[in-house]
Formats: sequence, C-alpha cells, structure tokens
Amino acid sequence: MQRIEVTRNGITVTSVTEPMLSAFGKEMRPATTAVDELAWEDILRVSLSAGEFAPADPRLALLTVDTTWGEFLEVTADAQGFTSALRELCARSGIAVPDLRTLTATGVEIWRIPDAPSGIDL
Repeated sequence: MQRIEVTRNGITVTSVTEPMLSAFGKEMRPATTAVDELAWEDILRVSLSAGEFAPADPRLALLTVDTTWGEFLEVTADAQGFTSALRELCARSGIAVPDLRTLTATGVEIWRIPDAPSGIDL
C-alpha cells in the first residue's frame, strides 16, 4: 500500500509492505513501513507517465518524484491520495491535469524545481 501527500513543505510518500509468509504460515519477512518526507528544495521534478507492470495488467498512471541527489520514488495511481496529489502538483505548476487515458510511457513533466531550465534533462 502506498500513500502520497503534497503539503506546503513538500511531498510525503508512505509505503507499507505486508509480511511474507511461508506456505506453512511462518513469517519469512516482517511487515515494513517506510515514510519518505521530501522537502521542496530536495525535489528536482515530478513527472506523470503510464506504466505496464505485466502483460496481462492494465496500464497504470505513475508519478515519479526525482530528487536532487539522483534517487527517485514511484507512486502508482492506486495509491491513497494520488488524485489529490496530482491536482495539487498541476495547480502549483499552473498546468491542467493531464488526461490519464492518453498517457504514454514517455510521460509529461508536471512540476520542476523553480529556476531550473525547462526542456533540459537534469
């Protein structure tokens, strides 16, 4: 399970992984919860694209949050708060919310760190 929240301070992504159990019910890996709180100055850009996770699975919208230190977080459209986060990020950028049905794997940038040159891959 994932949750994304856009606040005045930045973006928070919470990921919860369920425990892995053996066929006999023995816990092989415990459940974990990771919370990534990214301040605006640590976020390089946010892009929206379409991803396919398996041949039989439908396309799924995907937010990718790139950090200034070279790592990234991916948040899928089924995450809690996804729609609200997408609307808030687009509003901050002054762009309309893209139509999720027409997304491509290349995607579209919906937020960029202020003062970063546009059209240049950072």
